[in-house]
Amino acid sequence: MPAICAIIPHLDSQERTLTCLNRVIQQSRSVQSIVIVNNGPEDSPVITEAGKIADQTLPAGTLHILHAEGNLGNIGTCARGMEYAFRELRADFAWLLDDNTWARPAALEHLLAAEADAQTIRVCVRINPAQGDELSRPLSVPGSKEGVWIPTARKADLPEGNIIPCRGGLFGALFPRAAWQSIGTPTEKLVTQGTDEYSWKLQQAGFRFVTVMNAELELPVAPVPLIHYRLANRSFFYEPGIPVERQYYKMRNWAWLQRLRAPRNYPARLAHCGFYIVMALNAMLECNELTPRRIYNLFRALHNGFYGKLRPY
Repeated sequence: MPAICAIIPHLDSQERTLTCLNRVIQQSRSVQSIVIVNNGPEDSPVITEAGKIADQTLPAGTLHILHAEGNLGNIGTCARGMEYAFRELRADFAWLLDDNTWARPAALEHLLAAEADAQTIRVCVRINPAQGDELSRPLSVPGSKEGVWIPTARKADLPEGNIIPCRGGLFGALFPRAAWQSIGTPTEKLVTQGTDEYSWKLQQAGFRFVTVMNAELELPVAPVPLIHYRLANRSFFYEPGIPVERQYYKMRNWAWLQRLRAPRNYPARLAHCGFYIVMALNAMLECNELTPRRIYNLFRALHNGFYGKLRPY
């Protein structure tokens, strides 16, 4: 039986983190270890409460608490947790979760039951119970041409079957030790919104991603829906209402990924950034967020990512 370590980043919400922990404990297929990476103060009440829950429900030594130094964000905390799981705990798989992704009881069992080779990374589907278990986030599936991905927002529009090829994933994904041995952990300096970069690196190393539709994670959606524009084979999503700091990392990390993909193709990268700027400004106007602060944030983020500068917000 493979040894599985569940990794939970604790950011700012005690209620969400403890809900995530309890959902892991309730899995029909037990994990061998759980790592909570604390991104807050060491005396955070969630750490004390998590310890009490573990003492009451888990074998001794199952729960491990790591304390981050400074603000690592969810990408940084997952990177620390993955490194600890594989290097210190000698896990066969790391199951990465976010504090607001809550696994249904058979999620892990279904992930493991899905047929996959050593180069396949299985990912849970994220659903919103408040909307009849519809997709919480668009799922990118293969288009008619190689390298083209189609963001799909409704289950009814997805390809048939329980195992669906997808563009990538981080939270809800079951990463084998081989993935860590191949490319290491996600880049800590991305802080947040770094899923695409890690997925791309794994794909370049020969791994592929599939979504397992009966392995379900509950992820409530924001009250304001995503704004989606599509032009030819390119899609753009804008998330209204998010803090400026998070928006900075999302935009900077996008430009950083374009640099990784084509480090010397400056004209193509400039064209992509131009497309991004036009779409972002239009989306800001549509949702009444076209303010000097957010406009400056947009250009600063893209500038830093374009030139490979992972400067913090």
